[in-house]
Amino acid sequence: MRGFDLPGDLLLGSATAATQIEGGDRGVNWYAWSLQGKVGDGESSLTGADHWNRFREDTELMARMGHRCYRMSVEWSRIEPERGTWSAEGIGHYREELSLLRERNILPLVTLHHFSCPQWFQDRGGWLGEEAVDDFLEFCGKAVSSLGDLVSEWCVINEPNVFANDTYMDGKYPPGHRGDMKSYFRVSRNLVLAHLRCYSLIHRIRKEHNFPGETRVGIVHHLARFEASRLRPIPLLGKFLTVYLFETIFLEGMIRGRLLPPLGWGRPRGRGRFCDFIGINYYSRHIISRFGDIRFDPSLEEERKTDLGWEIYPRGLYDVASACWEKYRLPLYITENGLADASDAKRALFIREHLRELKHLRDRGIPVMRYYHWSLMDNLEWNDGYGPKFGLVEIDYPTMERRIRPSARYYARICRSHFVEEDIHADRQD
Repeated sequence: MRGFDLPGDLLLGSATAATQIEGGDRGVNWYAWSLQGKVGDGESSLTGADHWNRFREDTELMARMGHRCYRMSVEWSRIEPERGTWSAEGIGHYREELSLLRERNILPLVTLHHFSCPQWFQDRGGWLGEEAVDDFLEFCGKAVSSLGDLVSEWCVINEPNVFANDTYMDGKYPPGHRGDMKSYFRVSRNLVLAHLRCYSLIHRIRKEHNFPGETRVGIVHHLARFEASRLRPIPLLGKFLTVYLFETIFLEGMIRGRLLPPLGWGRPRGRGRFCDFIGINYYSRHIISRFGDIRFDPSLEEERKTDLGWEIYPRGLYDVASACWEKYRLPLYITENGLADASDAKRALFIREHLRELKHLRDRGIPVMRYYHWSLMDNLEWNDGYGPKFGLVEIDYPTMERRIRPSARYYARICRSHFVEEDIHADRQD
């Protein structure tokens, strides 16, 4: 059989986020946002994929497909439905879910903030609020002290660059500001400071409680392959500014504790390293003609596009991961990598070619230790609603029936064998 091997110490699995799959939460800010008609075609975050009630079934699906790791988030509004009020039900639910993952030999990586927050936090100004960092620190402390015996790997904030941009520049996320550069930088600074303080807090809590396992706290960052449209001053300057304001200020702030302009100056937590691994969410390549004009290659053929029109560009995973390793020398997790593909015609090839790039990284000695495919199941794709299909598992929304797609069976064989088959069309029964 033709193909290639993956290292045995590489854990393969999938990723989700609470708001996108759980459903039923009226306390999260995305529920109020959906009531304003801001989600898809008037769709509601209450739908999700009913994972809150079906997590046992979904965990069994992961186990059947051979997943060894799972990146999930805990919903802040489930744990702290009102400011200063802690929900025993919410904490108990996540303890049951995490315990079941452990029983099935699936290692959890838990995200504390994945684009959503309680409505009460949003009403206090969200991440622009004067006490935003302190509020989030309280939640972080409660979550880690309550769940830390079951979770040794944490990421504090998912894609702070995308969150700040889509909330305060593009207006896609609540509260929907557009072109508000001042708020973009203020929120970005608060996100960096929250990560720095939570990094120390998580390590301290797990040490004080003598929780099992090596504590690892990382960042999860959206890293795209940016290219200038031409080797001319305006496109090159546009690329430099994009990379600096969308990537560098976050990486330097959260990894090295350095506030760079316009976020500030200096090291608010002193010298040190504030990250144990770098989580990379990689999806595509972007072409920049000038600052603020970021597009996909207009000459792309259809087979190189996802359903959302994003370019399928596996080489970019190698490029961004190599650059992270060369600069920071920290273990790398590929925390998201996937595509919208309702027909499931491109997903298996997508997986094969991105895992090939991952193998090239490992062959160079670059420690890529996890691969989480996005996503385990179809979900609420934020403002795009339920149209885009990212799931290895298809969701029939009227019935909430789960169906394992052919690409998921292909990936399952890889998860179990650590061998990537060249024949993506082989569809043997599991």
